Amino acid sequence: MRLNKEMFKFSLKTRAIAMCGVWVIVGIIAFFCSATGHQVTQWTKGVANLSVQKAQRQLSQVSVTWREQTHYTKTDEILKTIHLDQGMDMSKIDLDDIRIKVEKLPWVRAAVVERYWPNHLKITIEEKMPLALWQHNKKYHPLDEFAHVIATTKQLPADLLLVVGPDAPQHLLPLLKELEQVPDIYQYVRAAVRVSERRWTLKLFDVTNGVEVVLPEKGIHQALIRLDEHNKKEKLIKRQVASIDLRNPNKVVLEPLNQPKKKASKK
Repeated sequence: MRLNKEMFKFSLKTRAIAMCGVWVIVGIIAFFCSATGHQVTQWTKGVANLSVQKAQRQLSQVSVTWREQTHYTKTDEILKTIHLDQGMDMSKIDLDDIRIKVEKLPWVRAAVVERYWPNHLKITIEEKMPLALWQHNKKYHPLDEFAHVIATTKQLPADLLLVVGPDAPQHLLPLLKELEQVPDIYQYVRAAVRVSERRWTLKLFDVTNGVEVVLPEKGIHQALIRLDEHNKKEKLIKRQVASIDLRNPNKVVLEPLNQPKKKASKK
């Protein structure tokens, strides 16, 4: 098939329209390159800056501090509990969720979780204060300042008052309140044994071989005051005695150290 040259011939009007179209396109390109070139550059820089900012807002530091100088929760235990990975998006970290997880740890009373931009998370811990050590079912459980059981048998504090008896925690705070009134006696108390869920026997100086102080079921305050008065006059608790019985309000009964120890009274 032979191409007809007449097919490529256009009228003057058609060629004029085509030339105008070409110049319009050239003008648009020139305008974009000159007038908006700076904007394109700024846009590119903006995208780059956003990428940098996103990288800077990834978690890189978690710090843990305590309100108390002595604490029993370890940093590793906290980090294992909250399950945070380095490089996480800071904006997606749920602070309340972390706080709830930390406050479920046995020694933690309260936690404050704070986000410090761009990449730092801070956890501040308030721990329960150990008051005593409760011996129950051949295990030891720390009691907090409200005499509530701290649900752990690990990391037991040393040199705490030992309390024994199934109902000992429920009756501990009233006993301590009475002991605080006689600090010269209280300073030597090492254990408090709840007898028959009715009364207390104290152990002075030593948990195992210390002097026993047998308290009455009622009138603990008066009994401790009598003991304190006798002790100031006669150095009673440092004499060679195995026990001091205060159940009779009119007298103090001493058991000499060299006599065989009697079984703890159930009265």
